[in-house]
Amino acid sequence: MSKNLVERIMDTRTFNDPEEYKKQAQKHWMSAPCGSNYSAKELMSNEFFEEVERHRYCTHPWILENIKRFDLKGKKVLEIGFGMGTDHLSLAKQGGIMHGVDLTPRNLEIIRKRFEIYGLKSELLVSDAENLPYDDNLFDVVYSFGVIHHSPDIQRIISEIHRVLRPGGKCWVTVYHKNSIFFWWSVFLIDWVFKGGFRRESLKGRLSRIEYPNDNPNIVVHLYTRKKFAAMFSIAGFRKIQSSINHLIADDIASLGKYIPRKILERLAKKFGWYVIIEAVK
Repeated sequence: MSKNLVERIMDTRTFNDPEEYKKQAQKHWMSAPCGSNYSAKELMSNEFFEEVERHRYCTHPWILENIKRFDLKGKKVLEIGFGMGTDHLSLAKQGGIMHGVDLTPRNLEIIRKRFEIYGLKSELLVSDAENLPYDDNLFDVVYSFGVIHHSPDIQRIISEIHRVLRPGGKCWVTVYHKNSIFFWWSVFLIDWVFKGGFRRESLKGRLSRIEYPNDNPNIVVHLYTRKKFAAMFSIAGFRKIQSSINHLIADDIASLGKYIPRKILERLAKKFGWYVIIEAVK
């Protein structure tokens, strides 16, 4: 497959007007908060939150493992795209002085209820991550999991993260991995090619449904190689940039995953997992 063809099929831009796209994305996330499909309990009930958290950390145990190693006591922490607040709550339990931005007003309502249950507080704002509503050099830590790859201008967000971090502050950011088994095997080869998905929609259309396969949200989804994503942090002025890959479960490998031992999946995850993770220092 030629390089030009690869770049063409990986073009996931689905907007002409970025501001109009953001309104559409906000509307989608208002109707379907990320992760809400993992519980049938009453929305915003204690049982609902517990079930959502249990699912997230059972399928992504490495997220909680990473959060638990963060030294956040007394530090100002900003989460970009807190969703329903599962990671936000875990960060708060580590002692962080929590702040958060999200594109969706509905998520503020959900997370405030969740924090109320645990007697915790966070300063939350509805905001576009490309224009963070904070002063320079304010936060000790910026955290964002699986969010900024839905933005029209990711480089601008990374520059904004750099701006709001104090000197010596750290960020931990993840996006979808281009060279992942999940994308190339399950999404591209099995679903889009072998099952004839290419007859019904473009690959960018299929990617827009990556989190909600039966919907048509038309959201932007960017995928990055480890090298490319790290380079974007270097451009923004970060130093001590560390990159890694993680997350591969049996369900991510269509038809074959159930036959692969867990230990093998864990090894493969370190090179061909679904997320690129960057840790960097300002």
